[in-house]
Amino acid sequence: MTAAIENHRARLRAGEIYNGLWMMSTSPELAKAGSAAGFDYVSIDLQHGFVRPTDVLRLTDAVRASGDALVTARVAANRFTEIGALADAGVEAIIVPLVSSVEEARAAVRALDYPSRGGDRSWGPTAEIMHGAVQDTRDERPLLFVMIENKEGLAAVEDICAVPGVDGVYVGPSDLAFAVGALPGQPNEAHAEALVRIRTAADAAGVVPGIHCGDGEEAKLRREQGFRFITSAGDLGAAGRAFREELAAARN
Repeated sequence: MTAAIENHRARLRAGEIYNGLWMMSTSPELAKAGSAAGFDYVSIDLQHGFVRPTDVLRLTDAVRASGDALVTARVAANRFTEIGALADAGVEAIIVPLVSSVEEARAAVRALDYPSRGGDRSWGPTAEIMHGAVQDTRDERPLLFVMIENKEGLAAVEDICAVPGVDGVYVGPSDLAFAVGALPGQPNEAHAEALVRIRTAADAAGVVPGIHCGDGEEAKLRREQGFRFITSAGDLGAAGRAFREELAAARN
């Protein structure tokens, strides 16, 4: 896992654009297809998706089986045990939702860092035991993205971005819309200003600005706005669109 994380960490620090696939289903076949398609990361969603902790290992193995995508997951909540379990399962980047303050960001960092690095994480190489390759991983830690998506997080975004151990921020545009008086899919000027503020704060702190998008067209727009870790498709949405397009073509 170390080599993979460090390769991705170096690429992101060098300013590369990452386009990702968001997995809400538990289908290892779709995870393999997404990785094989060339997405830079594949993220499994334990917050709003159908994925449960028992699905994580087979989904992450499926991602690795077909490409070099960064194995990513969004944890259900900013809880020590759940964050550590994803790290133990070999997830290489963890997205933590609803981070509203510096202290909450620090708590996420502590959940990923071993005591030798100033954190609280205990050693549990679950994925390594499964694969028969247990090694000293005290210097390893997944990449950490904290989500900025509510009023409190937006108000503290500059300080959150400056927390040591935070590798990037990840915008949830729909919840951010509610936070600034807009609706999902119906952004207003305040929403646009909030996106600029978050991206500017990330750039100033030297962390990666990320954002969730529903399709490639929106992802292209966000790339032009300076975001670099961009979910560009979702498994269920993309499959549904493809099904409808093929059915329409067959009927016309």
